[in-house]
Amino acid sequence: MNIVKSNLLILFTLVILFKITTQIASASTCVQLNSDLSYGQTDSINGGPIMMLQTYLQLNGFFSSNPNGHFGPATLSAVKAFQSHAGISNTGYVGPMTRSSITQKTCSTKTNTVVSSSAQTSGVAPALVKVIANIDVTSPTTGQVLSTGSTTIIRWSKTPLNGFNITLEQPGGAGAGFIASNLSKDANGNQYMWRAGQIYLAQTDSSQNITPGTYRIRIQNPSDGLGLSDQTSGWFTILAQQFIVSSVAPSSAYADNTTSVVLFGSGFTNSASIYFDTNYSNMRGNNRYISPDGTILVFTIPTNVTAGSHTLYINNGQSSNPVTLPFTVNSIN
Repeated sequence: MNIVKSNLLILFTLVILFKITTQIASASTCVQLNSDLSYGQTDSINGGPIMMLQTYLQLNGFFSSNPNGHFGPATLSAVKAFQSHAGISNTGYVGPMTRSSITQKTCSTKTNTVVSSSAQTSGVAPALVKVIANIDVTSPTTGQVLSTGSTTIIRWSKTPLNGFNITLEQPGGAGAGFIASNLSKDANGNQYMWRAGQIYLAQTDSSQNITPGTYRIRIQNPSDGLGLSDQTSGWFTILAQQFIVSSVAPSSAYADNTTSVVLFGSGFTNSASIYFDTNYSNMRGNNRYISPDGTILVFTIPTNVTAGSHTLYINNGQSSNPVTLPFTVNSIN
């Protein structure tokens, strides 16, 4: 009888290992394309994003050729067929919507199988515990495209019983950062106002914008180790913040490289540049501060700028389409 029990225990253990191995293999097929792809491009490395795309399309019956890393006519036709199937405009261009759709179809894991600790220590066959990712976060929605810095409402269906965290998660389950932590169940009802893309870093006690890409929201109960009550959203895409310059204050200042001038807008990065009168002239403002959310840039005026009326040329690391604003440099008596 003991031999029979032992054999049953071995059999159940093998079944569990098979389930776990199968799920790990399934997770490894997650396809995340981090950049847009278009006709005529070729991978710079073997196994690059175009080959990943071709392999996905081949496995799902859209691409009949062998993956070769070149975005040619066959790949273009396959992308258009996939887009039509997915309800996306069939342009053949692999943009944010197409990339998000592929990630959603390949990276969303609904259940994980683990062995309960009590079963491991008992004399009976191990029990299986289903850890279910409840897709009960109703906003953002699956496939939605958000611009970094835009105001977005995170909304969920079930009120957590205790304190909870709101986290941002990457495909494959890796955490991207906290959106909010230690919230009370009654803090904001069933919603939270979020500046899209902004996460909190405990190490530096500061906020920053994450890299554009595909993510989902997780409403996490810290006391629930298996995540049984966690709620998640579908996969959505965050794009880079739109570059806008709305105003400058003050509208006049001295060219003393000391007086601060503030630009207001969005999408300012460390590569932003301010020039006087022509784009990339020898008269360039000196950046002093850029806010973490990219809405404020502070600069000073170099001493080689002459007094009088000028035009500010503001770009964000790109040589084309700078934003221009009128500006006056005061005369130093």
